[in-house]
Amino acid sequence: MSTLEFTAKLQDGKIEVPQAYQQILQNIDRVKITVTSNSRTTDLGMIAHLIHNPIPLKTFVPLSREEAHERS
Repeated sequence: MSTLEFTAKLQDGKIEVPQAYQQILQNIDRVKITVTSNSRTTDLGMIAHLIHNPIPLKTFVPLSREEAHERS
């Protein structure tokens, strides 16, 4: 598997591949895309996102009320 990395702008939900990479990708029909945004997510925005989209963990056991409020 080869890896190319470049920065691109989104226009109408489409990623424009830079001219330098277009010929390399010409005969490839599938690619894996990883999106990294430079927009800032506020802490509150991230918390709200996680509340609405929790990350499922097989080994997660929620704390009881007493455990959550326990002081060491």
